[in-house]
Amino acid sequence: MRAHLPIQVVAASVCLLTLVCSGCQIPPETPQELHAEVLDDFRSGGGMNREALARQTERYQLVHEWHANGTLVSADDFLWASAALVTSDAPKDLDLASELALMAAELGEERGFTVQAEAADKLLVAQARPQRYGTQYIFEPVHQRWKLYPVDPLTSDVERRSMGIPPLAELLQNVEELNDALRKDKDE
Repeated sequence: MRAHLPIQVVAASVCLLTLVCSGCQIPPETPQELHAEVLDDFRSGGGMNREALARQTERYQLVHEWHANGTLVSADDFLWASAALVTSDAPKDLDLASELALMAAELGEERGFTVQAEAADKLLVAQARPQRYGTQYIFEPVHQRWKLYPVDPLTSDVERRSMGIPPLAELLQNVEELNDALRKDKDE
């Protein structure tokens, strides 16, 4: 007489096999987890390969779904969702990042202003216009150096400070530090 496995064991085995075969891609449950996954992909150099780009696109879509479904409710939710979206280059993602960041700020999360400034600057850079706050740096491969993307001279340090962005002089100093680190890496 053959012993049959209980249906729960079979179902659990199928679920486990499905997870293993799909690369264990369990969707994040919170905006903070999603943001951490986005950063992990970038830190591992995954921002340039097809699989990582597909994962990022899925994550950005998940934020849009959370927003549409009303899943985002707290200042933390809005902040981390916007921080994930601001890593995108797509205007629709950056527009939503800006909106969510301001919602976070309205709910008392001051870092929302900084994320909103970054989203606004990225949108301007995508349009080949000077950025407002100075959050975007670009790498010049010909010269092998970093530089601050052009900044609108009408934006004051007071405006930057109100958005949690350092003064222009400090931003320019950051560029020098990036280039110093780059030179040290080449020398080693």
